[in-house]
Amino acid sequence: MRSHHVALAAITLAAIAVTASAQQRVPLAPSGTNGNAVAVSEAQAGIDRAAAAQKYAFVFFWRERTAESDRAWGAFEAAAAKLAASASVVAVQITNPAEKRLVDKYNVTRSPMPLVLAVAPNGAVTKAFTRTFDENQLRTAFVSRCTAECLKGLQNRKLVLLCIERVPPQVRQVSLQQGVQDFTTSREYAAHSTVVLLNADDPAEAGFLNDLRVAPPTNSKVTVLLSPPGSVVGTFVGNVTAAQIVAKLKAAQSGGCPGGKCGPGGCGPRK
Repeated sequence: MRSHHVALAAITLAAIAVTASAQQRVPLAPSGTNGNAVAVSEAQAGIDRAAAAQKYAFVFFWRERTAESDRAWGAFEAAAAKLAASASVVAVQITNPAEKRLVDKYNVTRSPMPLVLAVAPNGAVTKAFTRTFDENQLRTAFVSRCTAECLKGLQNRKLVLLCIERVPPQVRQVSLQQGVQDFTTSREYAAHSTVVLLNADDPAEAGFLNDLRVAPPTNSKVTVLLSPPGSVVGTFVGNVTAAQIVAKLKAAQSGGCPGGKCGPGGCGPRK
């Protein structure tokens, strides 16, 4: 497939097969009584609280308490405390039966420990840290809204159609092209695609546009087709039809992707 991988792909691959949101700080200790499973996971309850507060999550996974894990926790907790206004912290011992559902959801059982996953309020994993947990590194986990929305779609193994347009102040959002709507509501792709709308005049999205190598359009609309784990399959300038999107996707499927299986159910992380 002739496409380029951008920073989005690196983020997605680092956080392969995981999605979540976050919670308030809890002690570095198993939840539940004597390690027995409880009806409601403390970590999941905290995740839900953080998402409701529109805060990021730094989820600290650990296996057993050792001098190394204590040092890592101490450094992580100190760094995360400086970002408390924007992110909450939760610690999860992966052997705790009460957190099995959460651990399985993130697929972290065989990951190197300790592991920190950074999770955006919408549930997209934006970074994974395994060694260094300093403030500067944790700050790199914060991404723009549209970046997070694209990551969420890709981590859910969906095609993402990113619709970019300059929107004047009096207009509330980017318009949806008929061709994009036709593609995402078609019988073949409705369950396997999602749309993200990006205002090219939003300064918060400038870095994301740069990563995608898309210059902010003047009068034209731009549609970027992304495929898991983070490949740009095609970029369409101006009006686009569903047939053109399908043609670009099928060309990619018959190209260099192993087995010709790019797109839904093909290349990229599997759940």
